[in-house]
Amino acid sequence: MTMDVDVLIKEKSGVFKFKLLAGKGGICRRITVPDINRPGLALAGFLEHFPYERIQVIGITEYTYFSHLDNDSQIKVLTKIFSNEKAVACILTRDLPPTDAMLKVFSDLDVPLLKTPLTASPFARDLNYYLDNKLAPSIKIHGVMVNVYGLGVLIVGKSGIGKSECVLELVKRGHKFIADDIVNIKKLSSGKFLTGSGLDITRHLIEVRGIGIIDIKELFGVGNILYKSKMELVIKLEEWDQLKKYDRIGIDDYYVEYLGVEVPEITIPIAPGRNIAILIETASLNQRLKNKGHFTAKALDSKLRQELNNQ
Repeated sequence: MTMDVDVLIKEKSGVFKFKLLAGKGGICRRITVPDINRPGLALAGFLEHFPYERIQVIGITEYTYFSHLDNDSQIKVLTKIFSNEKAVACILTRDLPPTDAMLKVFSDLDVPLLKTPLTASPFARDLNYYLDNKLAPSIKIHGVMVNVYGLGVLIVGKSGIGKSECVLELVKRGHKFIADDIVNIKKLSSGKFLTGSGLDITRHLIEVRGIGIIDIKELFGVGNILYKSKMELVIKLEEWDQLKKYDRIGIDDYYVEYLGVEVPEITIPIAPGRNIAILIETASLNQRLKNKGHFTAKALDSKLRQELNNQ
């Protein structure tokens, strides 16, 4: 995914207190990567392996060195860096005043030059976090999501099987609601895990057949909702099939892949008399044990094998 520099300015000016100093004609430049760069060696003229596609952040150290260069040298080095077609934007921290060379080069090249009153390190961290979420690859899945005992659980199944009713029961039992109907799944830049969240327009809302749309936040309170959660378990609900063999031991682990990341998956058959909310609670607690390296079924299997060997 990509975004314009203009979107960054509009969405984060309230937090970062951005001020556009030059290069207004380049605010449509595309941000394609979530990483930022501190152009220390580049200001000294070393540009080998330089990441032109990143937003450049200049702190007090880089600025102090750069301001000691004469005007012609400043123009020369800035032109080398920002005349590249991949150049995105440059941000001065600590409300540092732009040099005449900066104003000239960024205006001539139509590359946005901004400043913020924040210091470089915390600003770079917060900007990277924002871009990581904004540019993360994402997909939308039909299902519901809830946080059970601190574990983000995506519940999927065909329409009408009872996903929303199950989540409603879990919320009444003290767990946290995240999304209903459409779950937005993102893979952050680390690529190791996924997060799930709801759509802005339907946030906190859930549809229950026979009742209609209800607001979880208003009915159960702010303590029973989350905006997003790490997705660590997928539970697939399906109607009980007498001819199908379901896992009764739990030796084998099953996974489903989203955005190239594998997530543990459990299939729970629906039948009269089965309390699905309790089963999901138990599955979540069992998954937490697995995450810590404790596999109950495998431990039992090992004990049985040892007993047979002893006999």
